[in-house]
Amino acid sequence: MSSKLSISKGGLILGYTTRRHLILDLDNSGLPHVMGLVSQIMEAWPKVGDCLILQTSKDQDQVRLAYNKWGRPLVIHDRPNHHLVFDNLIGYNTAAKICRCLAGLGVLEADYEKIREFRGDMTLRVSISIKYAGISPVPVEVAYCLNTMANCSDGYIGEYRKFRKIGERLARLGRFPEGVSYDETDSPDGG
Repeated sequence: MSSKLSISKGGLILGYTTRRHLILDLDNSGLPHVMGLVSQIMEAWPKVGDCLILQTSKDQDQVRLAYNKWGRPLVIHDRPNHHLVFDNLIGYNTAAKICRCLAGLGVLEADYEKIREFRGDMTLRVSISIKYAGISPVPVEVAYCLNTMANCSDGYIGEYRKFRKIGERLARLGRFPEGVSYDETDSPDGG
């Protein structure tokens, strides 16, 4: 299989999966909005614990003008994508309840809740992802929010960080998780 085919198909994506603590994938969400949301989640459900915020795209916060099919202008606000990783053991049922509530408020996409319930788990990407529109980098830590209302720390942020290091190592090696080099050659060593 050639690298070009691998790149066009997207290759393998490494993901962190859990049923034990809350993790969320927020698309098109600026950091100030995300930090406000984290604060609200911590206030409503203090048992979720601390929160690690990661940026998962290179998109810059910008406003652009686009046109719909009738030629009318639309103002589109593009924002980076973020992951939220909460620290404490809350169990899948409580995590699903929080997702349902956030989907009902329009914070998460309506299908987010249905997908979580269908799969029975939550997953966040920790590796690069090759898409038709470009490459999404390994998620980068941008903030850590301390939850002063939580009375314990279960250490799941640490577990997530350990797993994310695998994705970082793969990116540093310049190889896809399937062992095909990124320079579009056919050999794993790039030769």
